[in-house]
Amino acid sequence: MVTSTSAKKHLATTLEVPALRKKYYAESLQQAGGRKVAWCSNGIPSEILEAMDINAVYLENYATVCAAKRLSSGFCRAGERAGFSQDVCGYARILMGHLLGGEEAPQAPYGGVAKPDFLIVNSYSCDSRMGWFGTMSRTLDLPLYVLDAPYQPQGGCMDDVNVAYTESQLEDFAAFLEEQTGMKLDRDKLREKLDLSRRSHDIQVEIFEMRKAVPSPMGAGDAYTIVWPGMYMAGTKECDEFYQRLRAEVSERIEKKVGVVPEEKFRLLWSGLPFWYNMALLNYFEEFGGVVAIENAYFRYQRSLPSQHDDPIKDMAISSTMRRPYAGDIEQRAELTRDIVRDYHVDGVVLAFNPSCRLMYVLQPELKNVLDRDGIPNVSIECDMADERTYSEGQIKTRLDAFIERMLSRRK
Repeated sequence: MVTSTSAKKHLATTLEVPALRKKYYAESLQQAGGRKVAWCSNGIPSEILEAMDINAVYLENYATVCAAKRLSSGFCRAGERAGFSQDVCGYARILMGHLLGGEEAPQAPYGGVAKPDFLIVNSYSCDSRMGWFGTMSRTLDLPLYVLDAPYQPQGGCMDDVNVAYTESQLEDFAAFLEEQTGMKLDRDKLREKLDLSRRSHDIQVEIFEMRKAVPSPMGAGDAYTIVWPGMYMAGTKECDEFYQRLRAEVSERIEKKVGVVPEEKFRLLWSGLPFWYNMALLNYFEEFGGVVAIENAYFRYQRSLPSQHDDPIKDMAISSTMRRPYAGDIEQRAELTRDIVRDYHVDGVVLAFNPSCRLMYVLQPELKNVLDRDGIPNVSIECDMADERTYSEGQIKTRLDAFIERMLSRRK
């Protein structure tokens, strides 16, 4: 008997996401002949691409799809044979295996991704992606644009110098897209996309704030699924309507006191990236009355700044539409974690260590020190977020079982 590795979903609206994602990739392939295709890193503002009718493919998401479909090992091996070390980001090895693996790579899910006309990467989330996007650019002999932004610890530009620099980067980015597509950016259309994106984002913030309710109306299995439209369909009516339906469902569950488990005995924070090849691990605690009530990756728990300027590019520069899903430094991350533990009534923290993601890994040891000093129970587990060869079911569950016993004994 094969045990499912997909996370159990508790909300009906969440079940819409796989169909949206499948449609997204299918349309991407169908439209490849008539629209310019950009291979993008996460964090590239999709509103500009939407406004210019560019077919955007976000590669890191495709890597998570490969991992969720249990294809990551084959792609990683192909990437390693192409010269990428096991120490390199799991997403990079999957994608380079897909690109360079040839017949040795597994069959690509969803029929693969549309061939690109150019590539876009940002410099402000992860340094390693600069390396593999550069490699893809040279391998495919295609233009690569690097979108830069200054450090913005408060989630928006705090001074005129940062605003001016960010605006210049966005204007240069728009000029690059105009050159590649032969089209002028329609700034009125961009304004419409930004307005929709802001509203969708703020609904997401409202939904995540609603998760403070006891019992928890939404667990991590749903949460890691429902962030997808906001990350890859921002600025579309479809995305906005999805979050409106989700908000209504979560609100109804809170009103009726419908929780993830029949009797909620303890609440957890999942810190770090999930293991995409075994998302069912997020549901493991539910067997014992526990729920992963909140996470601290992927989503900014801040509402959008109001529109600041008539020019949408200037407005994006001021409000930092170039998304930073992670807190800026270790001190901020520690403070954010303390706030989450308090506000979401968290009893314990699962610290997921991912060796191939330096951005996330370097934060976790200091977070553990903070949690230990504050007397907050925590457990550390370590595997790659995408390469399932690093995962040991027995070892992980042995550690989690001991942690669960600790949670239950504290409740008694």
